[in-house]
Amino acid sequence: MELDPRRLVVLRAVDRYGGVVGAAAALRVSPSAISQQLAMLERETGFVLIDRSRRGGQRSVEFTTAGRRLVGHADALVQVLDDAEADLGTLAATISGRVTLAAFVTVLRAFAGAAIVTVAQDHPGIDLSVHQLDDSTAAEDLLAGRTDLALVEDDAQRRRSVPRGLHYEPLYDDPFRVVVPIDWPEFDDLASIAERPWIDGSPGSAVGQAMRRVRHTSALRLPAAHLCQDFTAGLVLVSAGFAAALVPVLALWGADRERMRDVALPGLGSRRIGVLYRRSRNEPTPAVRTVLDELRAAAAHSAAS
Repeated sequence: MELDPRRLVVLRAVDRYGGVVGAAAALRVSPSAISQQLAMLERETGFVLIDRSRRGGQRSVEFTTAGRRLVGHADALVQVLDDAEADLGTLAATISGRVTLAAFVTVLRAFAGAAIVTVAQDHPGIDLSVHQLDDSTAAEDLLAGRTDLALVEDDAQRRRSVPRGLHYEPLYDDPFRVVVPIDWPEFDDLASIAERPWIDGSPGSAVGQAMRRVRHTSALRLPAAHLCQDFTAGLVLVSAGFAAALVPVLALWGADRERMRDVALPGLGSRRIGVLYRRSRNEPTPAVRTVLDELRAAAAHSAAS
């Protein structure tokens, strides 16, 4: 006999809330789902658990001897689960230490900010400090212990080189869009604007990498009339009518839609946001692991929404 503990929780709810309907309301499922779980539990145990001969009217559900004994075990199981949850809650409160997170504006706005708030609320023992990221020194700062986690960006089709002692983990793919001044003619392919001025990114940036890739795969010139280190500066130039740009969706938050528009085209790819951290026998520490878990959860929630 192998019992599913989830069905024991259902059985306990039926006892606690006086029947199938009450249990369904408490567990936020349909009454038929509760009945199905009870039937499956009876098949698993080989015993009749509910005395169906005594049902009717407004009377509460009646259990057989086997059912009543199993309810007792279900009570004990739920108590164990409650104790485990409380124990982990106490553990969360005891995790402490300073964690330095290096990040950039668009990722802070998209999901890292939410993770930071959760850490502050749920893990008061963690002293989380956020530094603005300098991608060119991210690995060096991690290896030197100046930072503990670094959120970094790459063209999704490029594989990041990771120094020994560090670990890289992808978190979020952010699709690229072509952003152009609002008064440029409508277009549905890159060739239509291939000879117009473009804004390029630095060679090590995700945009710089993506621009090189798109030029190579499309065999289009896409002349770089301007070079910008951040998306805010690039979008200012686009809104002023000077050039087109390749911009990831997260960076378009708050963009002046009256002066520019963005277009999704095949072959643009995505910016991949990932996290770098030290990994060894003793690292990441519990505090760093906790912040990392919250970043993973926030990124997954952002991707799903």
